Amino acid sequence: MRTKAFHLPLLAALPAVLAACGPAGVDTAGYNRWTYGSSQQCLDANRALLTQGLSNPCQRSGSTYFGPYIRVFNGTRQYLGYDGRGRTLAGGVTYDPARNTYGTYRAPVTRGGFLGSARSGSFGG
Repeated sequence: MRTKAFHLPLLAALPAVLAACGPAGVDTAGYNRWTYGSSQQCLDANRALLTQGLSNPCQRSGSTYFGPYIRVFNGTRQYLGYDGRGRTLAGGVTYDPARNTYGTYRAPVTRGGFLGSARSGSFGG
């Protein structure tokens, strides 16, 4: 019995693979958010981040208000706000409590399960 093999060129399959992956989004794995009872409580709690350039630190979902996404990386806090539609922004603000300094931050963006920006680091052995 003879079998036939069908080979699809890799580049020909790429549009179908990308379409199945959906839109790109910010990789929020490892981040947390605080919840607030009102918009004013959320804004008051995140006023320092607003003055440092964080866009829309609060997002409403039903009767709950969520603050910015936050994660701590090497002792520095990384904050991500929201756009006008409630989607997480890739650009955010950092705060280093040891130095009492603020900076800017760009979060990794997922594209079909792959990260769109490199993460640096090392693995010990």
